[in-house]
This record gives sequence, C-alpha cells and structure tokens, in this order.
Amino acid sequence: MKEEKIESILNTARKMFARYGLRKTSIEEMARMARVAKATIYSYFGNKDQVYLHVLRWEKDEIVEKVSSLVDQEALAPDKLITFVKAKFRYMRQATNILNLDREGVENLLPSAESIRNELFESEVNIIHSILKDGVEKGVFHINDFLLTARAIAHALRGFELNWLVQESEEKVEHYLDELMGILFYGMMPEKKGAKV
Repeated sequence: MKEEKIESILNTARKMFARYGLRKTSIEEMARMARVAKATIYSYFGNKDQVYLHVLRWEKDEIVEKVSSLVDQEALAPDKLITFVKAKFRYMRQATNILNLDREGVENLLPSAESIRNELFESEVNIIHSILKDGVEKGVFHINDFLLTARAIAHALRGFELNWLVQESEEKVEHYLDELMGILFYGMMPEKKGAKV
C-alpha cells in the first residue's frame, strides 16, 4: 500500500513539475491529483523540494537504465556509440524535469538538483568511456585518452540538449545526430597522404 502511494505521488509530481515547474507546483494540488492526503506527502518526502529531487533521481535512473540497456544490445563499438547518442536524446526528451533544470534556473533555488544533473552527466561519461575503450581494444577506434575523449563527447552532447530537444522536431534532431556522428567518425577533411595540419 505504501509503495503504491509513493508511486502515485511521484507519477503525479513528475507530470505536474514538468507542466508547471517547481515554483508553481503546490503540494495541495499534488495531493489532490494523487488522491492522497497532503500529510501523506509530507510524511513520505518531507517537503515539495524533496519530492522534486526524488522525481529528478527517478528520471536520471530511468535514462541511464534505458540507454545502457540499448547500448548493451549492440556488438560493435561504433554501433554502441551511435545507439548511445540517439537513445540519450530520445530519453532526455522524455525527462522533462531534468531538461527543464537549465531553463528554470532551479539549481539556484535547489543546489541538490544540479548535483543530480551532474550524476547523470558522469553516468553518460562512464558509458561513453566504456564504448571507447572497447573500440580501441578491438582496433576500431584510435584514441589516446579515453576519459578526456568521453568527457569531450558528453560535453558536446549536453551543449546541444536544450536547443535541440526544446526547439527542434525529432526528425531534425535525428538528422543533426547523424551529421555529428559522421564528423566524429570520419572528420571533416578528406584524407590525404602526407598532408599536415
């Protein structure tokens, strides 16, 4: 019974925070929509900020789990990296509350929210690092510093998140990601023997 109530509260809260944001979401309305007493929310979570942090952790864990599962289904390192990038953007689009952190400036009100966002980033870096290491071990990639390269890729992708996911259609984002993967794998310059950059 308790688990069902917690799940109901978090499902309701996730939708409300996504629609109204942290500031405009009220515990009273959340309790009404979840069909629980306001005191139940306070008993389980303490306050609205803690409910919000639980929602963010839930979204973060969901993204990492789903992306990792898809990546693990691929055999080849290049396919793993492409799958990672496309899955990341697909599931980030669904993780509205994490995506809204940058837009709403919540980290100023609730610094713990930014630490959850950073945990997601580090999880992404770890997944990319593992893919790159696998690719180098199999002779597919030529990278000197796995971690530096993984962090560079993760930072580049994070930079695109807000603009692409909020302002662009899924088709356009897919097209952008295909172009980005082409540049990542093949570069922008034609290969010339003996050419120096």
